Amino acid sequence: MKAALYVRVSTDEQAREGYSIESQKDSIIHFVKSQGWEVYHLYIDDGYSAKDLDRPAMQQLIRDAEERKFNVVVFYKLDRLVRSVGDLDKLLKLFDKHNISIRSVTEPFDTTTAVGRFLITLVAALAQWERETISERVVINMAKKAMSGERNGGRAPFGYDIKDGQLVINEEEARLVREIFRMYISGKGIRQIVLYLQQLGVDKDIRTVSRMLENPVYCGKLRWGKNSKMHEIVSYGPHPAIIDVETFEKVQQLRKQRSQEGKRATSPYPFSGVLRCARCGSALSGYYKKERGTKHYICITKKNKGTCNLPMFTEQALTKVFLEMLSPKDPEEFIKLIQNAEIKTENEDHTALIAELEKELSVIKKRKKNWLLALGNGVISPEDYREMTAEDAKREMFIREQLEQLNKKSVSIDLESVLNIAQNIPALWETANDYEKKSFVNELFETIVVDVPRDYYRARGKTPSVVIKEVRLR
Repeated sequence: MKAALYVRVSTDEQAREGYSIESQKDSIIHFVKSQGWEVYHLYIDDGYSAKDLDRPAMQQLIRDAEERKFNVVVFYKLDRLVRSVGDLDKLLKLFDKHNISIRSVTEPFDTTTAVGRFLITLVAALAQWERETISERVVINMAKKAMSGERNGGRAPFGYDIKDGQLVINEEEARLVREIFRMYISGKGIRQIVLYLQQLGVDKDIRTVSRMLENPVYCGKLRWGKNSKMHEIVSYGPHPAIIDVETFEKVQQLRKQRSQEGKRATSPYPFSGVLRCARCGSALSGYYKKERGTKHYICITKKNKGTCNLPMFTEQALTKVFLEMLSPKDPEEFIKLIQNAEIKTENEDHTALIAELEKELSVIKKRKKNWLLALGNGVISPEDYREMTAEDAKREMFIREQLEQLNKKSVSIDLESVLNIAQNIPALWETANDYEKKSFVNELFETIVVDVPRDYYRARGKTPSVVIKEVRLR
């Protein structure tokens, strides 16, 4: 009878419980010899948890079982093999299918009877409970450390080194960290920052730079629990800051703004994000022709599906008619374009809804204050406090967003002020860069509906002119 010997230990178990690889192996081999069985192979998972079956030796054992290379699987104790009832069920079904039995050196299991199956499942359930209990204790202890400003291990972020268990500034890297934050605040996109770093020989991808911009460690804080089901904890740490808190908070505001506005805030096409096609209603995107070195705009429905017949046009043609629209020589034309679009927002009254939302916000604030007092008096634990206030925090954020939108809509349009702002843009346009131009356009306009004259026909060297049909102000 051929026996597959399975041995597993995680790094902490070997020190804590004495489940060393050698001690398990010796016990199993002695047991197999006492049974008169032949050792087929020794499967060893050194340093792997039994939280699932995704272990190198376990996966090899499963493949060999499917090929029926052995008759019995022998292990020191069931929790060496699995710590999950679900995983045990999978293995038992696999072994039954291929007539393979299992034996524990220290536990009397007989899977050929209903009682034996019940007992082995019960032991697996207890092992799973033990693993989950240990995991919960570890999480609680790590949360306490995080709340008191202690690190929970891990590699040092870019810009820091670890010395005697503490973060210390790596000045060469810190200089680049400061430059990353400065570039982002100045209007540069993450892609541009990545290209800049690559020119300096620093290989960072877009995701890494994005995470760096959101990491409070750079302003002297520690963060724990992000990207998990646990409540995120941010506390001040003992390490020195690379940037000040004001710079970090400003970047977070820009991150939120740009995530909402998309390419409106960062692309080199001043009109992208606000242009709409008069023929199909779709947005227009920027397009650069390398051979000519010119920027164009194209309807995305035409680009992606080919179902819209709006011709592509140059940014130069659009800019010409756009600045003419804002020209102080003919303000009436501009006013006509916006009046129909804006008259609806002037008549909407959100007073009652705003008052209701502000009342609910006040109740939430009072409730959160009471929970904070309970925490300070030791009536509830920090874990209880986070649980009690989690839903209120989400609701508060939602109400604030609603109030912000309603307050925007409730402001009546002052055409004279808008006209004064608009008439200043042509003078500023000549000296502004692409990002400043984009800022002018996006601060003033929500949408600009454009078309091309219907009598335009495509010909070599012929560029279509642009007609602005309607605009909607912010």
